[in-house]
Amino acid sequence: MTAAESNSRPLDDVRNLAMQPIESDQAAAQRVFDALLEMGREGDFGKLGEGAAWLAEWQKRYPPRLENPTLAIFAGSHGISQSGVTLSSNASTREKVDAMKEGRAPLSAIATQVGVNIRVFELAIDKPTPNFAEEPAMTERECAATIAFGFEALEGNPDLVALGVVGAGIGTSAAAVACALYGGAPEYWVRPGPQVPAEMNQQRVAIVSEALRVHRGHLSDPLEALRCLGGRELAACVGAIIAARHQGVPVLIDGFATTIAAGVVHALNPLGIDHVRAAHVTQRPAHEAALERLGMSPIAEFQFNTGGGMGSAAAIGLLRTACAPFLGEPTAS
Repeated sequence: MTAAESNSRPLDDVRNLAMQPIESDQAAAQRVFDALLEMGREGDFGKLGEGAAWLAEWQKRYPPRLENPTLAIFAGSHGISQSGVTLSSNASTREKVDAMKEGRAPLSAIATQVGVNIRVFELAIDKPTPNFAEEPAMTERECAATIAFGFEALEGNPDLVALGVVGAGIGTSAAAVACALYGGAPEYWVRPGPQVPAEMNQQRVAIVSEALRVHRGHLSDPLEALRCLGGRELAACVGAIIAARHQGVPVLIDGFATTIAAGVVHALNPLGIDHVRAAHVTQRPAHEAALERLGMSPIAEFQFNTGGGMGSAAAIGLLRTACAPFLGEPTAS
């Protein structure tokens, strides 16, 4: 073992993977735009045309098509959920996971309608991460291992991966990571949707403020911010985003938390999320602010209160529509 190898840390491999240059197929994207121009005037297909070109560029094939999309739902739990910061609970997370696995959830019906396979990944729901206002949410080794676990979303060779997360406390954790990535007051990033009581929002601000104080000096590095303030679901999303880029698979992010996961990758390498698009924007003001930091415009505005995968599933239906003009085109190898 070399000295460099002996001094390497668990998250170094993640950093190296995120930094590696990956080429897309811009010629395939141009073929989409050229074909659409023959079908009408420039801009006639709007965001549908842009979506089709994005798929072709990162699937690295023309015509673009969705034959095997996957909706990966990562379910996590946080120790802060016992501190009055969430309307959910670990028990309700378990109920949501079971409903999705058994096909009883509303998301299951939407996924069936748009032809996407749901894969639910449980991340130790019954063993919440520590309260990140008191100690790091994950060790380096656990964070690196969970990022690697996120690679499993790419099993089965999907031609698109959509991400969603469920779990109590996820939004507060994502807000803390956003503070580390972008600065600003906790009040700005904690901003919830309209259904959250004011006193609960105040408790979220207090938890995030304390966490930033406790971990001061460890938050300038994006992966350290993720480790200290994030959760397993965010780490798994980071892994899925990195792996998808290497495998030539476009990625849809869903709500605020998955956007912050993309923000971690973007902070490591601004080119590292070129293959990522926002499915929608929720009514949580901080979600729109996070998308602005990434320079992303959502495919649609469904006015959902939260993420959880429903926006991603609905956006897949729109992307199938985007591919429809090319269904008669001969497929490339």
